[in-house]
Amino acid sequence: MRLLIIISIIMFSSCGGGSSNTNILPDSHTSTASNSQASSSSSASDPAPLSLVPQPTTMVVQKTTFEIGLSANVQIDVSAVASAAALQKLIADLGVIHSADAPYKIQLQLVSNVDLGAEGYSLVINQNIVISAQTDAGLFYGIQTLKQLLPTVKQNTYSLPQLQITDVPQYAWRGSMIDVGRNFFTIEYLKKHVERMALFKLNKLHLHLSDDQGWRIEIKKYPKLTSVGGSTKVGGGEGGFYTQQELRDFVAFAALNEVEVIPEVDMPGHIQAAIASYNELACSDVTNLGLYTGTAVGFSSLCLTSSTVTYQFVEDVLTELTEIFSSQYVHVGGDEIKNDLYPQFIEKTNLIVKGLHKTMIGWEESSAGNISADSLLQLWNDNYNIKSATDRNIHLILSPCSYTYLDHGNYNGQPNTYTWCRSQGIPLERVYSFDPDNYALVVGIEAPMWSELVTTEATADNRLWPRLAAIAELSWSTKSNRQYSEFVLRLSALKPQLDKLGVNYYKEPQLNW
Repeated sequence: MRLLIIISIIMFSSCGGGSSNTNILPDSHTSTASNSQASSSSSASDPAPLSLVPQPTTMVVQKTTFEIGLSANVQIDVSAVASAAALQKLIADLGVIHSADAPYKIQLQLVSNVDLGAEGYSLVINQNIVISAQTDAGLFYGIQTLKQLLPTVKQNTYSLPQLQITDVPQYAWRGSMIDVGRNFFTIEYLKKHVERMALFKLNKLHLHLSDDQGWRIEIKKYPKLTSVGGSTKVGGGEGGFYTQQELRDFVAFAALNEVEVIPEVDMPGHIQAAIASYNELACSDVTNLGLYTGTAVGFSSLCLTSSTVTYQFVEDVLTELTEIFSSQYVHVGGDEIKNDLYPQFIEKTNLIVKGLHKTMIGWEESSAGNISADSLLQLWNDNYNIKSATDRNIHLILSPCSYTYLDHGNYNGQPNTYTWCRSQGIPLERVYSFDPDNYALVVGIEAPMWSELVTTEATADNRLWPRLAAIAELSWSTKSNRQYSEFVLRLSALKPQLDKLGVNYYKEPQLNW
């Protein structure tokens, strides 16, 4: 018999700080990172290591536990929409029902505490479970931490450590990029990916929506972009595309998981699918006007001497794009193109984006143009000299290919993986060793997965997980809070969480999976 879950929605007043920020637990030990995991195994009386990824900023953990039954007095701030939905799903999965007479409370409360910032939270488990934050996003991330502390299957009772966690992310940009241009992935798969991202507090999903091999987004003013340009993929065969309504619905779904969807339409290169759809986008001397299903790059370009046609196309596409996606950011690509007029193109495109009241992102090569200081650049080449951009106070998304390109192998020699950036592949330990502190003006880290060699959802899962968990910790936890040997232990214990989400992950030997 299905249980009907009814949650009381109680409006909390926003009082300064909230009790959860001052409730220091007795008979406890404090940790700020790896020290907690080391000390927790020092004697039989110490608490077991907490299997949390990313590693929280600070933890105070008691040696005693808190037993939870199958009913709870659930109290949620009325304006906490995403976290309310997340908590309701969590307790429903565990068979816990709301009861005003229950012996303990689960509280989500919005408080005024500037130390928590826009995404930080406090989690206190001590006779009750109280999650406090300044924002719905912070409450949502607190729930993800609680979720990792709980089992994935229903039990009659649940045992939790009594603790206090205060947790604030290092970077605001904690990203995953999926290339749907070379090979198409369904909205259903992208939704699964968003839910998996959310578990690890990843918050930016960058969709590479167009490339030489396929155009994946409906543009009403240019219908052949999808009917022609979206019809194929790498190696031939049926491609696919998303309607504008599908994408609007997906953006709303992602928002409930605190994931912002960043659209990219790559220009002026990587554009063969668009040229095959509308030949006039190429210069008159170009003879290659058909669809393309290979894997070479750097051969196609919008005609940069035909300003009327080209810039009308750019403005039309970006206008429709910004009407679909609620993100403040629009990624315009701009990589792997050699043309003397390229800097001028990037500058004009930057003005178009600003005219649409959005912020432009470009790959690192976009630094060749005199772009506005509020733009972001995505650094993908380890050795690219980006100083000209940082000198102009332009901030960076870090995606150096030898650490973050997840189309490369999980191990040296993995079949159907790239080796062009790093011949030995990019194992989990290599990903985790990346040090963002070596760069200036960083907004965060993002791991791209290019899809030339990724043709199925199972293959995508294998390339993305568990390495994306390392990206999550790199971008959330500070360097002093990270130690690979302990990360491996914590992540290894979270295998049931990924199993429940149906992830076809790579069975990393160091994780004993």
